[in-house]
Amino acid sequence: MNDKFDSDAFRNVCGLWASGVSIVTTIDKSGRPFGLTMNAVSSLSLAPPMMLVCVDDGSDTLVPILESNLFCINVLSAPQQSISNTFAKKGSDKFENVDWKVGEYGTPLIQGSVVSIECAVKHVYEGGDHKIVCGLVKKWNIDDKNTEPLLYFGGSYQKFQS
Repeated sequence: MNDKFDSDAFRNVCGLWASGVSIVTTIDKSGRPFGLTMNAVSSLSLAPPMMLVCVDDGSDTLVPILESNLFCINVLSAPQQSISNTFAKKGSDKFENVDWKVGEYGTPLIQGSVVSIECAVKHVYEGGDHKIVCGLVKKWNIDDKNTEPLLYFGGSYQKFQS
């Protein structure tokens, strides 16, 4: 075991964990939407239904999540790779060319996603250079027309093969 880790090398190691691609969204107090591309997303509990997201401390989306106490996990479909790329970068208006609507609990739902899961923040924990945000699931919206998920493995997008 190496006592000193190279963060880029560790990122490459973590990239060998195949995952779905999600955009986690929220709205700040003024109604402005925020979001970021994430694969550090997981189901947490069935009873009560909970999800968790691990948000970088430097993310523009973290403060609005903590202020609103709401977030939405939008699990992207394969045709949404360009949206994933847009939300992976810092920018002023990532939502400008994205089809979205406000969900029942006030979070941005990205249209065309496989599923959008609206959550209320229940717990927040320190996790190195991230915050681990645990959310109580309030509602989900499944799009039966978009059943092919966008996947990420080994540093690039991949196709789902059944």
